[in-house]
Amino acid sequence: MAMMWRPGKASRGVLCLVAGISLLGYLLVEGLPRRSFKRNHAEKRKAAERMAQGMEIIRQARFAIFGKIDLENDPNATGLIGTGLTPITSNNGVLSAKQTAANPNFAAVLLALYKKAGLKEGDVVALAFSGSFPSLNLASLCAAEVLKLKPIAITSLSSSTWGANEPQLTWLDMERLLHEKGIIHSRSVAASLGGERDRGEGIPAEGIQLLREAIKRNGVELIDPPDQTASFDLRMNIYQEEAQGQPIKCYVNVGGGAGSVGSPLVKALFAAGLNLAVPHPGRLRDSVMTRMSKNGVPIIHLVQTERMAQEYGLAIKPGQQPKVGEGGVFVALGYDPWLTAAVLVGLLVIIFLLLRMDYQHYFLRLRGLLPNGQ
Repeated sequence: MAMMWRPGKASRGVLCLVAGISLLGYLLVEGLPRRSFKRNHAEKRKAAERMAQGMEIIRQARFAIFGKIDLENDPNATGLIGTGLTPITSNNGVLSAKQTAANPNFAAVLLALYKKAGLKEGDVVALAFSGSFPSLNLASLCAAEVLKLKPIAITSLSSSTWGANEPQLTWLDMERLLHEKGIIHSRSVAASLGGERDRGEGIPAEGIQLLREAIKRNGVELIDPPDQTASFDLRMNIYQEEAQGQPIKCYVNVGGGAGSVGSPLVKALFAAGLNLAVPHPGRLRDSVMTRMSKNGVPIIHLVQTERMAQEYGLAIKPGQQPKVGEGGVFVALGYDPWLTAAVLVGLLVIIFLLLRMDYQHYFLRLRGLLPNGQ
């Protein structure tokens, strides 16, 4: 049996009009999204505000020590961007990553990660700080303060380029100032030289001396292991002792310090952000982060800051200092259900009316009540 296509009765003009109205409705819904606060908005804002206060203290300290801020490399005058090569510089860093991380709203990202890891007031969180990312160290502590966690921090003091690599203003110096001003209520319980094998290898003798002096003037215990495995053992022991019998509920690793991640392979196998399971257990080499993960401790891995910023809706290498509360970590954009429903109902009514008018005109022509062509 032959099949024949029968054209619809609606005129081309009506179909074009319906299509145009539908397009306008779509543009209206897309152009007027609904803004809604994400979970823990108030706490996220408090963490970001605290970090902004801490950044201002560090900015003032940098200006007091050096008399200026390098606006070429730190255009937003955050005070958290260091310089190029110094005696305590361990390796090369990525300037744009440091600029991206110097954003107070990263504290909100950390708070979101803590919440996602299931942390609650009073929980112990172990932190492995790096001089390379003072901004992320600060973000971790500010979020912990707001949630009333119990942070235990160990610092690898040397820094890559553009981090806390000024001998007069290391991360431990920044941390002490922040503690004195009441921004944070805990400090690093121990510190290592950092660098290769966590023993300062690759750093000149002058830099080693300056790192030792910084650790001493800040009254922090020096971790000086004979080898890397001993560094892992010492760090694990310190975390357990400082936890005083409480379980460690989360481990935060900042950057790629050898004392924490052990090797670049381990650093790469853990995903940036929260890791709730052991990644590729057969390939993981020994490290503090590996041991924590295998003990069932959630890992927050703070690397690839530009990718993390993009994931949480923060500016990458911001052209001006972001304001507290800016970014997708605070606000979600979505379709307004009331507007969408109104547009849909309106379209249905318009389509019904237009098609009804068009069909009436068509049937009148069939009955000969209208001359052809009208």
